[in-house]
Amino acid sequence: MPSVLPASVVPLTVLPYALWTVHESEQAALAQVLNALPLPNLRAWGSQSQRRVVVQEPPTGWAPAALSLPHERLQAQALGWPVVDGCLPWAAQRAAELGLQVASSDTGAPAAWGFISLCNWQVSNGQVTLGHPAQLALDDGTDSALFNAMAPFFAEDGFTLHRDVPGRWLVHSPVLADVPTASLERVIGRNIDPWLVGGDAPSGVAKLLRRLQNEMQMLLYTHAVNAHRAVSINSFWLHGTGALPVSLAHQPVPMHLVNHLRDSAMQQDLMAWLEAWQRVDAEVIAPLLAAVSQGQTPQLVLCGEHEHHVYDSAKPGLWQRLRGHFKPLILDTVLAVTAPKE
Repeated sequence: MPSVLPASVVPLTVLPYALWTVHESEQAALAQVLNALPLPNLRAWGSQSQRRVVVQEPPTGWAPAALSLPHERLQAQALGWPVVDGCLPWAAQRAAELGLQVASSDTGAPAAWGFISLCNWQVSNGQVTLGHPAQLALDDGTDSALFNAMAPFFAEDGFTLHRDVPGRWLVHSPVLADVPTASLERVIGRNIDPWLVGGDAPSGVAKLLRRLQNEMQMLLYTHAVNAHRAVSINSFWLHGTGALPVSLAHQPVPMHLVNHLRDSAMQQDLMAWLEAWQRVDAEVIAPLLAAVSQGQTPQLVLCGEHEHHVYDSAKPGLWQRLRGHFKPLILDTVLAVTAPKE
């Protein structure tokens, strides 16, 4: 993976979903909206900083894009983890936080974990779309009933479940160490087919997991918890798989991750996203500018779905200062990226 951050990055602020993906036919309209947006601090930051664009590596697996999102890769890199697409061990990190097994008692090898997120698969016009798990609004009683019903089936195939938060469990098995899975946020609102573990031709562990998923769909279809629900719980999504070296299990993330833009972007709500950016401008960008005025050199990373932009607050050169003085920053060149061609 190419280097994306300098060796000395302190402090580092990362904004997931800060880049709006736009198709060519929509560029002019979006540019007009973005350039009218009152974001004085972002404009000042852009005129005083240097930007370098880092496009994420193309996918190496079966999916149409990288399984892990840019901000997830940045977090993993900042933590010193091996950055392997689809195998960033978020679940193993969570297991360590809960005091669960971080290494095999037999071999001492790092324990492998994954997340099981209960979800609704929406079927329409022959396409299956993954609904946002938050829409399920699961309470503890419902979560417990489903856990008790599903855990024995997982155990039969060698997977041990542990409850975490309602709607999301941890699953443990050595075979999850090297099973790439698509990030949940990558798939929400999309057709699931290109993102299913193993792709079009699953084999080995992927085939086992796909069979288990089919069995759980049949169980959930007739389960009593769905009798009176407006949004049924009819499947699960496996993500966050991998093994975390014991030495890295309790390491804090050395970066400031701000999720103000996440919900509106995932709902594809442009107006809400624009409003959220005004909050970011006041609460995040303004303090960064203040830090620069005090002689500090913070970095800002704007992440999209397929790339991220790194802004370095190192002192700009004469030409950059002149350009910033005479030519105001155009925000559509900062916040909008063109959708990749399929």
